[in-house]
Amino acid sequence: MDLIPLLEQHGQSPLASALMRLDGSARNHLESQAASVDWAEVTHAHASAGPAAPAPEIPALLPPISSTPSAQDAWSFRAHGIEMLAAGKAAFVLMAGGQGSRLGFSGPKGIAPLGFPDDWTLFDLLCRRLSRLGKISGRTPLFLVMTSPENDASTRAWFSARESLFPPSGLRFFQQGVFPALDTNGHALLASPESLALAPDGNGGVFLALERSGLLSELEASGVEWLHIAGVDNALSVPCDPVFLGFADLSGSPVSSKTVLREEPTEKAGVFRLDTEGKPGVAEYTEIGALADKRAPDGGLLFREANIASHFVRTATAARFAREGLPWHLARKKLATLDAATGLENPDPVCKYERFLFDAFPLAGSMSLLRVDRSMEFAPVKNADGVDSPASALAALRAQTAAWRKSWIAQGLSTDSPLLQGELVNPGLSLWGELPG
Repeated sequence: MDLIPLLEQHGQSPLASALMRLDGSARNHLESQAASVDWAEVTHAHASAGPAAPAPEIPALLPPISSTPSAQDAWSFRAHGIEMLAAGKAAFVLMAGGQGSRLGFSGPKGIAPLGFPDDWTLFDLLCRRLSRLGKISGRTPLFLVMTSPENDASTRAWFSARESLFPPSGLRFFQQGVFPALDTNGHALLASPESLALAPDGNGGVFLALERSGLLSELEASGVEWLHIAGVDNALSVPCDPVFLGFADLSGSPVSSKTVLREEPTEKAGVFRLDTEGKPGVAEYTEIGALADKRAPDGGLLFREANIASHFVRTATAARFAREGLPWHLARKKLATLDAATGLENPDPVCKYERFLFDAFPLAGSMSLLRVDRSMEFAPVKNADGVDSPASALAALRAQTAAWRKSWIAQGLSTDSPLLQGELVNPGLSLWGELPG
């Protein structure tokens, strides 16, 4: 079908007019962008989640059950996970499409300067932990980095300049999808007279992005059974944690997530929940309302399992999620855009649509939850100062180092050991407080 009739069919007459005002390379560029968009999906997103859409029904929520393994069970899970890693049955997928703008940095969040020892960035920490895991298991997991159009080149350049930190042969990049920004009437907006205004389509796009890149097929063909999908901003993240991998594989569920105990009703974190049919999912903190401070018989919060964006998903299940149409969510944001009909500046906040990874979980049928120690495994870097900042993450890393060193000294470790030197333990030397050997 010709592009102009297609646009008009889907209510995008202003964009069709913008195209007809252009000629030459400018028109070719905008035509190429517009032709790559699924306008039927754009229409669906605006109708189902836009300003005029009815508020989504929040189902009755039930608290799920999580597991906190004993030391013996954790040892068994770790042993099983290490066997799987040695056989190449897991890969690490890092969602790293975000910028460090909230940290006062104009590049990718993964390379933002945080004031850590030796100028370690979030990427540095992860690369060192993956390398340590390779030494433990004898095989370093494949590392897949999801970038965005905005930060793809700078992310690749950072890794290219540090080939000694992580081998290029074990590294793959793929780009997060984008989606048109719309006005309140559902009309596409422009970033410039010859360019659509496009925004990342949310972390729920990771499955489709993996499929479109061809990586899902590559992983399945190479025998990778599990994908550890995690966000970039946790300074204590353990990629392809063998305890978590062993737990996930032995649980019998196609999806497994790490949780930390939610201790304060006001904590701005999504919580795991079940619906009345027993399907798993995540409720945003804004969705649980009066349930936020409801207490269980043991005195703890009823909805206590907080989502820390660390999930194991079976590769075959990820492929199924890629084929499913996850729901869209609306975010109203102020972006510099032009009205397509007039070419004038759009003064209003735009409608930005995104998908959330956890909306795929009900499709899994069941999932298992592994509760971990917040102090040892969760130190998010989201804000420049205060809570969830580089300073709070560094404090968590210092506390982890102090706990490990106290244990090592009790075990008789020599005081001149490299593990006892410096402000922090190098993540390339110890993953969970184990001694090298």
